[in-house]
Amino acid sequence: MPQKSSVSVLRQRRDNIREWLEEEAPYTDVDQRHLDAHTPERAYWHHGYQAALTDIIAMLALEDGKTGTSGIPN
Repeated sequence: MPQKSSVSVLRQRRDNIREWLEEEAPYTDVDQRHLDAHTPERAYWHHGYQAALTDIIAMLALEDGKTGTSGIPN
């Protein structure tokens, strides 16, 4: 079975989160409390965003290790 590309994996994760949000918290499309300074929503948004970046960095590092292209500029 062929391995999914990173982009495919990320799209599937995104789509799963979108579906979950539609069912569990549809108000998040219009209620943008994460934009309000000094709110828990803003802190949680930043926490989630940094977790997502950490996940993507780990995925890309794993790919670089598999292809042997780590450190080689494109």
